[in-house]
Amino acid sequence: MKNILNRKNLFTTQSLALLLTIIGIVLVVNLISINHFGRLDLTTDKQYTISAPTKNTLKSLDDLLTIKVYFTQKLPANLEQTAQYVRDILGEYKAYSPKIKIEFIDPAKNEANKAEVQSIGIPEIEMQVMEKDEFKVQKGYLGIALFYGDKKEILPFIQEPQNLEYDLTTAVKRLTSTELKKVGFLTGHDEHGLFDMNFLGAETNQINDYTTIKKSLDKNYTVTTVDITSGQKIENIDTLIVAGPKKALTERELYEIDQFVMRGGKAIFLLDEVTVGQGLQATPNQTGLEKILANYGIQVNTNLVGDTSNETVGFTSGYMQFFLPYPFWPKLIKDNFDKSSQIMNRLQTISLPWSSSLTPMEKSGLKITSLATTTYAGSTISTPFNLDPNQQYNPTDRKKVPMIILAEGKFTSAYAGKEAPKLESEKTATDQKTIDLADNDNQIIAVANSNFIDDQNLQRFPDNAVFFLNAVDYLTMGPELISIRAKALTDRPIKTLDDEAKMIVKAINIILIPLLVIIIGIVRFYRRKKK
Repeated sequence: MKNILNRKNLFTTQSLALLLTIIGIVLVVNLISINHFGRLDLTTDKQYTISAPTKNTLKSLDDLLTIKVYFTQKLPANLEQTAQYVRDILGEYKAYSPKIKIEFIDPAKNEANKAEVQSIGIPEIEMQVMEKDEFKVQKGYLGIALFYGDKKEILPFIQEPQNLEYDLTTAVKRLTSTELKKVGFLTGHDEHGLFDMNFLGAETNQINDYTTIKKSLDKNYTVTTVDITSGQKIENIDTLIVAGPKKALTERELYEIDQFVMRGGKAIFLLDEVTVGQGLQATPNQTGLEKILANYGIQVNTNLVGDTSNETVGFTSGYMQFFLPYPFWPKLIKDNFDKSSQIMNRLQTISLPWSSSLTPMEKSGLKITSLATTTYAGSTISTPFNLDPNQQYNPTDRKKVPMIILAEGKFTSAYAGKEAPKLESEKTATDQKTIDLADNDNQIIAVANSNFIDDQNLQRFPDNAVFFLNAVDYLTMGPELISIRAKALTDRPIKTLDDEAKMIVKAINIILIPLLVIIIGIVRFYRRKKK
C-alpha cells in the first residue's frame, strides 16, 4: 500500500513539474515573440506576408507614423474578411517597427469621430447587405489615414485588400520622401493624353485615355507632360514615356530625345507602327523613332503579330455582335517571359492588341534582352493586312516573336559627330554640343503597341498595368516596389500545348486510363479466383 502511495505521489510530482515546464516554455516563447515576428505562408506569391521592401521601409522610419483605421464596427458579412485582413497586415507592420501607432476608430460611435473622419476626407460609402433574402443598403466607412509629422496620406476606401500592402507602403514612401521622382509623357504628336476620359484636345487629335494609368503613377511620381516641338531640351524629369505618337517627329525632336538618353535619362517607347481604324483598315505609321531605336539595338517592324494564344474580341456585323478568339490580339503568357527579369518574373499575362514585332540587334557595349515573346505558334503579317476575324489562322512560318525588349548599357548617340539639327525658325545651328557617348550605363524599354494600357483595355486586362508600372519602377527607382505589386496577380492561364502533346493527353484520357482500369480488374479477378 505504501509503495502504491509513493508511486502516486511521484506521478503527481512529475505531472506538476511537466505542467510547470510547459507553462514556462509558453511564457518564454511569448516573451520572445513580442520582439520577433514570424509567419508560415505557403501561398505561391507569399500573399499573406509583407515583403522585404516593406520591412526595409518600416525599419527606416525616423519619426512616429500613426495609422488610423476608420471602419464601421458592424460591417456586412462580405466585408468582414477584408476588415480582418486589414487588422492582420497592420499587426505585421507594427511588429516590424516600434515607431508605428495603430488606432481603430468607428466613425458612427459618436459625433466627434464622425466630424474627424469628414475633416480628413474619407467619404461615407454605401454597402449592400443581404438580410432576410433581400438586399439592403447600409452606409459606413472603410478608409485608412496615415500621419507622419505634418504630412498625411489617405486611402479613402479599401476596395481590393490584395493591393493593401502596395497602397500602404507607397503611402509611407510618399510621406517619408523629400521629393518625388518625375515621369514625363511626350506630347505634341497626337499621343495618348492623361486627363479627362474621352476628352478631345482643343488643338490636337489627342484623346485622353491614359487617366487610369496616370492615377496609378500619381501614387509614386510627379507626372507631367513634355513638349519639345520648339526644340526644347528635355530637363527636370527622370523617365520619358513616348506613348503612341501618330505624327512624325522632326529631326530636332528626335535629337532632343536621343540627347536626353545620352545624359542618363530613362525612356519607355510605346509605338504603334500600324494603326487599325474603322472597318479593320490597317495603315503603316512611321514616326522617325525607329531610327534612334535601331541605333540602341531595337528594330521596330512595320507588321502585325498573330498567335494561337490570344484574347477573345467582340466584332459587329450589321446589327449583330459576335465574339471570337482573335489571333491579332496576342496574349503573352508567363512561359515566354524572361524569368531572370525583375520586371517580368512574377507576371502571368500581358495582352497586346494589334501589336507589331521587335527585333533585337547586336550592338557593341549593349545588352539587348527580349523580355516577352509570343508562343512557338507566333507569326507576323505585313501589308496588305488581312485582319478578317473569320479567317483561319494557320501561318506557315511559326516562331516565337519578340514583343517587348529591354536595352541596357552605354548608348552611342544616333547623332554622334553631328551638330544639333536646326529648327525652321532658326537661322543658324544651335550651339548645343552633341553628346556622342553616354557616360554611364542606362536602360530603355520598347513595346510596339501603346493601346494596351489605355483606359478601355485596362478594364479588361488589368495585368497590363502591372507590367507597365513595373517597367516605370525598374527604370526610375529600381526593382524595390515590383515584388509588392505583383502579389495582386491572379490570372494563371493554362499552359499552351503543341499538337503532339495534345494527342498524347487525349490518348492517355481515352485509351490508357480505361485500359488501366481493365487491367486492375483482371488482376483482382484472378487473385480472388486463386484464393
